[in-house]
Amino acid sequence: MKKIICFSGVEAPHGVESAAATASTPAHNLYNAIVDGELTKVRVLPHKDLFGREGYAVWPGPFECEIGADGFVSDVRHSDELLTGYSLKAASGGAITLGVEETQYGFVSNAPVYIVENASVITDYKTTVERIETDWSANWWIRLNDAGLISTMWIFRQMRHGKSDPLLDEIKKFKPAKGPITDGMSIEYTYFEPRNPNGNKLPVFVWFHGLHGGTSIWTSHFEWNPIASWASGKFQGLFNAGGCYIIVPKANEDLRPGHNQAWNDRQAEPFMKALEDFLAKHESADPAHVYVGGYSMGGIMTWITASAYPEKFAAALPCCGCGEPDVFKRQLERLENLPVWAFAGKGDTKYANLFEEHIPSLIEKAKKNGIESRLTILPEGYLMPDGKTRIPHDHCVWIPMFNNMLFDSGEPYGDKDGAAVPSTVIDWLNNY
Repeated sequence: MKKIICFSGVEAPHGVESAAATASTPAHNLYNAIVDGELTKVRVLPHKDLFGREGYAVWPGPFECEIGADGFVSDVRHSDELLTGYSLKAASGGAITLGVEETQYGFVSNAPVYIVENASVITDYKTTVERIETDWSANWWIRLNDAGLISTMWIFRQMRHGKSDPLLDEIKKFKPAKGPITDGMSIEYTYFEPRNPNGNKLPVFVWFHGLHGGTSIWTSHFEWNPIASWASGKFQGLFNAGGCYIIVPKANEDLRPGHNQAWNDRQAEPFMKALEDFLAKHESADPAHVYVGGYSMGGIMTWITASAYPEKFAAALPCCGCGEPDVFKRQLERLENLPVWAFAGKGDTKYANLFEEHIPSLIEKAKKNGIESRLTILPEGYLMPDGKTRIPHDHCVWIPMFNNMLFDSGEPYGDKDGAAVPSTVIDWLNNY
């Protein structure tokens, strides 16, 4: 029977229990979920995800699923009948303001509202529209009735719940758009257009999100990803041209077992068509100075795109992501004439080892061509830009990168050997 259910657990051990096989039941995972408004456990068969890991299920949030008579969930997919977005304001008078665009919606009388925390559903997950507090740091999903009123709402609170997102003013500067259909696929994206009173030609920075960023057009702006900070005057003023366009594409993502689609080769051409369309519509965007970067799965997409179209980009900033070694080596062979600054954390062993093994030869070949490519491996347990808080995971190298490889004090980050990075990120980009 098809249902809309709301998952909370992401992957073992958070919010997930494992059940061993019996004579009548295969081994499976038990996930916290809201089914028909009630907190319960659902059975999910383990499978290998995009990285070959066992037991990965779905990101928190409501999904359309099949639930068999035996309680097993299958065919998990995003529902076309649900609207989703990021940010909300306190409800008032039976209505609520949602999204970066601040659209107001009314509620059906007594419409259920469910709160989902990061790792598990809490006991007081049921609430009402009257009790919704201001919380800009939240994903939401809504189901509308024929009159356009909210009949059900799900809210997924993030790490900053209960607080205003410090990047909200910058996030609001981004606008949604969509590229042309190419090979049956189009790429949605959000973009920032800088102030340009002098009509200068301005560079363009493309940033590919990581896994699960394809679930919402806005997701890649806020989930441990301070890309929106570069829309602030502080960073825009550091570009020699006086500013920089920012484009954040959204992957066509389908993480169901047997599908496992995120950023991949097939999406490279549709993305390039979206980029060409964008450049054609924005005369001040300089096609000779397009930078491309991304983190994790977006780092993989950076290597894919940069190696497939090296002549289209002025520089690349891949963070903590690459394909299998043989694929990675072939990609690097096409990048001898493209400036690349790659980042990884020493504690993020797979990518640190692959980067350290293969990228130095690219740097040497690029140097012979008069190009300064770079590799920065941050030490294990490096700190957030505040200089006090330990990074959540060594995978998160894009956080200091988006702080221009500087601590808030102005001191430069050091690599795993203690050497300070040779310049800020934007100073390096300004050379290209």
